[in-house]
Parts: sequence; structure tokens; C-alpha cells
Amino acid sequence: MVKQLVASSVIAALLSTAPAHANNPPPTIKADAPNRYIVKKGDTLWDISGRYLNSPWRWKDIWATNKQIKNPHLIYPGDIIIMCIIQGKTLIGVDTGEGCAGIEKQMGEAPAGQTVTITSTAGSIPPIPLSAIQHWLDKTLIVNPADFNTTPYVLASKNRNLITSEGDKIYAKGVPLIVGQKYGVYHEGDPYVDPKTQQIIGLEVTQVATGLVTSVAANGVSSLQLTDTYGKEVREGDRVFVELGNTVPPVFYPTPAKVDRGGLIVRVMGSIGSAAKGSVVAINLGSSNGAKPGDVLTVYRKGPKVRDIKDNDTPVQLPSEPAGMVMVFKTFGNISYAYVLSSELPLSPGDQLLPPPYL
Repeated sequence: MVKQLVASSVIAALLSTAPAHANNPPPTIKADAPNRYIVKKGDTLWDISGRYLNSPWRWKDIWATNKQIKNPHLIYPGDIIIMCIIQGKTLIGVDTGEGCAGIEKQMGEAPAGQTVTITSTAGSIPPIPLSAIQHWLDKTLIVNPADFNTTPYVLASKNRNLITSEGDKIYAKGVPLIVGQKYGVYHEGDPYVDPKTQQIIGLEVTQVATGLVTSVAANGVSSLQLTDTYGKEVREGDRVFVELGNTVPPVFYPTPAKVDRGGLIVRVMGSIGSAAKGSVVAINLGSSNGAKPGDVLTVYRKGPKVRDIKDNDTPVQLPSEPAGMVMVFKTFGNISYAYVLSSELPLSPGDQLLPPPYL
């Protein structure tokens, strides 16, 4: 029953009950939006939003929320989603067996004195396929290059070979480490250069191992025994510092970004080419700009220059056109990783990012 209460509050969030204003009209429901949909394994929140709305980032505006449930936006495979007219508004909710009447009943305030129900996210559908972003969620970070270069580095291994397994010993030189403390071993990647300012705004590093400090010699060289490795060898020159925790929330939902400026795609991850739906990109908007996991941004491709044959072949810049949408899933100070939700055209570094129009 708790699961049903939660689910019903989610879809109504997909289709919320925020009032419409003159400059904030209700979201547009697709003409072919289904009145009934059974959630399948492999569905995502964005996919389901797109079935009902022309502007899927506005899913909260039509989602019937249950105020008794702390996590009201959870949907599970097998849930039946129905579209209803409730109090004059088109809303969506999860059918609890009573149809639209049940959804309307579950939208009420919690009775006085009743404890708000906290629900587990286990088994609920994700906003996007987590498998597509797992690599960047787990072991990849963006750090300040100046800070990174002050950390201890791997001097050698005990057997003077590449380290590929747990239990091997390595030695680190630099600031002495703390005996008994676990540290991450990080491989240096490429720096990020802002396409607009040409300034370095971050350095990508990947954790390749975890090691436990077993001793520190008189000359300051620290000995570490590797407790875990992550698919790549430890190399001389890799950096050693305290493992940085994963700051990504366990659940996040696509919503229009509220950032302090527009941004640009800086890099297409895992590729030297362009990005398409399902790709991961790095953008030059981070937590310092107000970016947060779940933020949706529209991508604009710069229009080409054409020659005006009626004006002596004068070059004319055509307007930028929407080319796709991305959702931020992990933020750092000046950079974020984002998942490509849709792409009408190939997306490339330098493409502009703006919050979606609230229409």
C-alpha cells in the first residue's frame, strides 16, 4: 500500500499541481498521449515524461503528488499510469485500483498528527539509464590542477613493475601519509579548457586503486598496500590522496536548470567526435554557477554563415537552432557531467547551453 501511495504521487508529479500564470501557461499535453500506460523494466522517468508532454522537463507540473509521502516521485515496473482531469487540471498518477478517484483521494493533505511516510527508492525507475553514466559516477573526478600537483605521487612499486592486482605494495613520495589510513590512487587525465575564455577550468582524474598506508620511512617515503584496483594499472607518477566521496544523490529528477549564465559543451566523453542521445558530455557550468544534478539544458547549434546573393554576397550569420537536450548528473566547481537526453543533430564541443523555455 505504501508503494502504491508513493507511485501515485510520482506520476501526478509527472503530469504537479503548480498554478498557471499568464506568463507560465500549463504544459502542453501531447495529442497522442496515452490515457493508460504500464511501466516496463527499462523505462526511465524522462521516457515516460516524453510520452505525455511536448516539454518533458515540465513533468512536475502535471504530476499528482501525495503530500503524505516524502519521496513522491517514484515509479516502479508494473505500475499503471493513468491520465485524469482532477479539479480542472490534467494530471497523471499511478492507479491504485480506484482509477482517477483513487488518485484524487491520495492527493489530500496528511491527516493531523500522521507521520509522513518515507519510502525506499529500491526498484524504482531511474530518470535516465544508470548504466550509461556509471563510469563517471563512480571513479572519475574533476579537480583543481594546482591542488592535484601538490599531492604525493607513486614513486615505484615493490617489484618495480606495473601494478594490476590487490595485495601489491607501492611507494609514494611527497607529504608523508598517515599510517592506517586508506587513500585513493588517481591517474591524471586531460585538462579542461573553457572554449570561451581558453582558461584551464579543471583536470579530469580517474581512480585506479585504493591503498592502505602500512609505514612511513624516515625520508618521508610512504608504503601502501593495494586493497582494491579498478581495471587499470597503477603507474609511476600517479597521485595519492584521500578518496573523494560520491556527491551524487541517490535519486534525481529532470527539472529546468536555474543557472546564473549560459554554458557550452566542453568535451564529448569517451569519444573524439560528436554526441548523440545516450552520450555523456562535460559542460562549463558547475556548482559555482548553480548547476545541480537533474538540471535540464537545451543545446543550441550555432547557425552557419551564408552569402546573401541579393546583397553582393555579404556573409550573414544564421540564428542558432535547438539541437537537443542534456541533463546534469554530476557537478564540480566549474564543470559538470551531463547525459544527452535527446539530439536532433550531432552535438559538439562549443555548442551553446541554455535553460529550456518554460512554455
